[in-house]
Amino acid sequence: MSLVFLLMSCSDSKKETPQGFVYLEDGVFKVDGETFFPMMLNYKIEMRKIGDNVIVSPAKYYENGDIFESNSEQEILRQFSSHVDLMKELGFNTIRICMDIVLNDDNGHYYITDNGPVYLKDNTDKIIEGIEKMVDIVSSYDMKTMLLLKPPMDEELNDFTAEVLRHFAGNPTIFAYDFMNEPLYFDAEPQRKKEDAVAIVKKWNKMVRKYAPHHLFTIGFAEPIEVFEWDPSMLPVDFVQIHTYHPLRIPNEIWWYSHYVGKPWMIGETSLPADNDSISYDSQARFVEQVYRYTIDCGGIGFGWWEFQEYLNSDLNFEANYTGLLNHDGVTVTKNGNEILGTLKPAAFEFAKLHELKPKTPVRADNYFNMLGYENYVITGRIMCDKKPVDGAVIRGWNLWWGVGMNTYSDKNGRFTLYSNDKNVHFEISAPGYNNVKFDNERLQYSSVDGGECDFSTLQNVDLEYHKISYFPFLANDTMLFEFKPGMFDKAKFKADLGDIELKKIR
Repeated sequence: MSLVFLLMSCSDSKKETPQGFVYLEDGVFKVDGETFFPMMLNYKIEMRKIGDNVIVSPAKYYENGDIFESNSEQEILRQFSSHVDLMKELGFNTIRICMDIVLNDDNGHYYITDNGPVYLKDNTDKIIEGIEKMVDIVSSYDMKTMLLLKPPMDEELNDFTAEVLRHFAGNPTIFAYDFMNEPLYFDAEPQRKKEDAVAIVKKWNKMVRKYAPHHLFTIGFAEPIEVFEWDPSMLPVDFVQIHTYHPLRIPNEIWWYSHYVGKPWMIGETSLPADNDSISYDSQARFVEQVYRYTIDCGGIGFGWWEFQEYLNSDLNFEANYTGLLNHDGVTVTKNGNEILGTLKPAAFEFAKLHELKPKTPVRADNYFNMLGYENYVITGRIMCDKKPVDGAVIRGWNLWWGVGMNTYSDKNGRFTLYSNDKNVHFEISAPGYNNVKFDNERLQYSSVDGGECDFSTLQNVDLEYHKISYFPFLANDTMLFEFKPGMFDKAKFKADLGDIELKKIR
């Protein structure tokens, strides 16, 4: 696969862009010659079957989390309009409408509803009509939308996607299509080769260019270990959209994507969960400002928040439940008089002020090479290609039972330090534009860092993984999320060395 083609496919998209459409020029989004910075809020929808109609609706858990408040098309659209009204008032100019939860059975792909499945092949026109009514409401507030679709991995999904693209080809309200949400977690094909992922995305790119030539096209990437299979530097997308969570991880993932992918990028999802108990609402508000600031410092061209309202579900973790800008207490009334069940958290009022911030020179976080502060083991090594060091390689290790994984990166000399609380046994390594290397090593020879005996029996927190690691103990002060206490990320009791590991460029 020629890297020349891949770079060309991600070049500026202005050309003969019609009025009102978003395009890329000099690595930034523009509309009609003016810079456009997407301030994006993620929003979940569901399909409803009401009589013979299929209606696109706000998610059930919005407002009263137990029921659908609206039970006619008119009421449903009025509810959505009130939500968009609030988003606009808060300073958002873009909505990422998430409509990718599509299941399948022997009869085909379908959206699940409270009263039976809505099959795509039988209801394409009705579904598109429902999407159009939502897009029209977004347009009425002079906002843009990104549509997150189910990845068109087979003929039926491909046909449905092509119909969506055709229908909206002349609609400038749609800013971009997101064809896949976090392939790291949601790609159904395990151990996909980079070349195969490139071939898939090349087909998607051609489909967008054929049916919706004035719309942009992206994928929502999760952790930098996406590079093992869905290498963002190689995929022919117009821009990269990254999803990053947890204060110990965020600055490092932003740094890596901004320095090594070589494409325009924006934050598609980020958030700090806050219930005003274990994490305060004030902390969430500070988080908004500080992550946005680091985003623009590192060259990000858009900023997206997950999500509109809390999703309180006992089956999900704390992070998933409390990320919304609205809780479920009280009532919020917009300036236009629209009532919404739930009260805005302080973080919601930060977004309208963010445009006042100006980018500064970014500083790499102190925990870049040990983002979670592991302190039992450290493995060193060097990543090379044709006797030259590889900068920005991603090194992943897992413990014996694959229960805990940890990441690090190589520096400009190709050297890395992989910290962990349990012994690493399984390894995977790659870099943007390079092949993928996997191996096991159960016989690494560890020695004591201080020269003493190797007694592993006293080690603490061996099974600790990032969901259970609080960022509070690492902070130099309570108000700055990405400024850490000195000496917190270079601790280890035992060390081992993997030596030189060779990667090869993919031609």
